[in-house]
This record gives sequence, C-alpha cells and structure tokens, in this order.
Amino acid sequence: MIYFDNSATTPPASEVVETITEYMKTSFGNPSSRHALGLRAEKIVTEARKKVAAALSCTPDEIYFTSGGTESDNIAILGAANIKKGKRIITTSVEHPAVLRCMDYLESQGFQVIRIKPQKDGTVKFTDIADAITPDTVLLSIMHVNNETGAVMPISKIGTVLKRIAPRALFHVDAVQSFGHIPVKPVAWGIDLLSVSSHKIHGPKGIGALYIRKGVTLKPTVFGGGQEKNIRSGTENVGAIAGFGKACELINPQDSIRALEIKNFLKENLLKINGSVYNGGGQDESPFVLNISFGKIRSEIMLNALSNEGIYVSSGSACASGSHGSHVLSEMNVPLPDSAIRFSFSRYNTMDEAKLVAEKVTQIAKNLRV
Repeated sequence: MIYFDNSATTPPASEVVETITEYMKTSFGNPSSRHALGLRAEKIVTEARKKVAAALSCTPDEIYFTSGGTESDNIAILGAANIKKGKRIITTSVEHPAVLRCMDYLESQGFQVIRIKPQKDGTVKFTDIADAITPDTVLLSIMHVNNETGAVMPISKIGTVLKRIAPRALFHVDAVQSFGHIPVKPVAWGIDLLSVSSHKIHGPKGIGALYIRKGVTLKPTVFGGGQEKNIRSGTENVGAIAGFGKACELINPQDSIRALEIKNFLKENLLKINGSVYNGGGQDESPFVLNISFGKIRSEIMLNALSNEGIYVSSGSACASGSHGSHVLSEMNVPLPDSAIRFSFSRYNTMDEAKLVAEKVTQIAKNLRV
C-alpha cells in the first residue's frame, strides 16, 4: 500500500496509538470528577494542553480543545460574529467547507460577507485582502494553507493592516493544513483565533483545538457543563486529547524537507505526461500537497485505477465529497478541474514510493489514452 492522501487524514503514529490505549485503560475518569481518577484525567488534559501550546508558541490557557478543525472553525467564526457589533466579514472563495458554510449561514442572518477570489496559482493577493478591509469590518477569516492545492496565504502580513484599519475586528485563521507542517505563529502574526486538528499530524480523529488570544471574548455556541471555560462544553475525550498531545511532541521540521523532495520528484516526472497541468505555481507552497490535472482523463478514473494498484490519492477535499467538482479549482479557473488528482504526503512516505507512483501514473495515463 502507498498512501498519498494525507491531506484527508494521516495514519496515526504508533506512539500515539500506544498513548491513547494506555490512557483509555488506566485514566478513563471524567476530568470534572473530584476523586482521584478524575483528577488524574484532569492532569492528563492539562499536560496535553501544554504540548499543543508549545507547538504553537503560545500559553496553555489560550488553547481550547474541540472535536476537530470543523468545530474549531465554527466556534471561532460564529462566536466572533455574534459578539461583535457590525456586519462586514471578509474571507476567501477557496476556504474549507467548514468556513464557507458558516459564511453562508451568517449571510442569511444579514451579515455582509466579502469573498476574495484567488489568483491563477491558488493564492490570494495580500493587496486584495488589504483593500477589502474597512473600519466597519468585524471579522477576517482566511486559511493558512489550502487543502486542495497547498497554496500558502499571506497570513503573516494581514494582522498588522487589519488592526490598523479595523482595530475591533478579529482575525481568524484555519491552520488545519499547516499546523505541524510549516511554521505557524499566531502570537507573532497578530492572530486572534486559530483552528488546528489532530488527525492531520498523525494524531487521532475527533480532536482538535482552537487558539483564542488572551483577552479575546467569544460568545459560546456550544452549551452544557461549562468545560473549556464555557467555550466548548462537553466531557473531554481524555484519550484523544492525550494522543493529540503526543502527536504534537512528535512534530519534526525535517518532515517538510523530505516531503518537498517527494513533491518535487513527482511534479517533475508527472508533468512529463502529455496533457498534464500543474495546479499551483505560487512562490510559497506547502511541501506536503501536489495537485495535477491529467488532460482528458477524469479524476475518478485515474483515482480508481491507482486504487486497484494499492495507491491511494484524492480528487480533492474529502470534506467536500458529494459536491459537484472542486470549488477551489473552479475559482482558480483551472482548465480541466475534472481531471485533477491531489497527492499529499507525510513523514512516513518515501522516495521509493514516489518513484513507483510516478511509474504507475505514467503507465495508467498511457493505457487510458490508447
């Protein structure tokens, strides 16, 4: 098996699986219980919070555990919009559905949503974002790395101009595809709210976190027992939280170097295929994502042919399955979006795998054109 669909989810690290198993066996208490087993569970959650905070270079009291990136996005966007006076929100047209659907809902509630379109390389121009900011802007939400193309958005420059023009506005970043892969600096970049997910960094599914800058207030959208300081009520998933903390401990900057080698090799060899087109090309791209269209060969045909060979890739966002094509590639005006394949990598992929994938894709493309 060769797994090149890591933007959808990553295989859990063995150390993570061991951590989760151990804590589920020995520390299954409710962290809100005041007996010894509950206090032990509470300590595990506290230690994991420190590890996530260390990975983001922030303080533990700025980390709030959620069920994943989708819930983090929802809590951030809806919570910010409901507490701020004003109706102008800025985002992009290539966001993850977790953000896009929130924006659709807020628009139905009377908010004015400005959606910035991407350039041909998938990135959004900083000047387009800056020009859209007005004094009555209450929220700006933008992803760091696009989940389909790997395009890196100019996050580091946005915070300063946003606070200068609209001091009361909140700055939210969906960092699900960048966290643990490339540097993410919410404090240094003036970010107020930032969403991350565990299963994109070899941790378990069903757990994520929301960074909320100290001093920022959100209106809760999840009600219950008041866990996570009333931001996200619900009994904490102690085992998954512990696994998330372990996954953060395992983050290694060297992974991006190996991923880039694989990406560059595949890109060079797959673009030799007649009719293939690279869906990207920005100056700043994630090393972990490669998106290529293969002429008139439809995505599902190539995907199924590769799957039959034990090679797993994607035709786009797993969270948008069932929709009609890729909204990201459509917004980029990609010539053949229905033939796009996304290859995405992790620390466990090797150059030998890349060589075999290049060979198989080339042969499949040749056979399908005969």
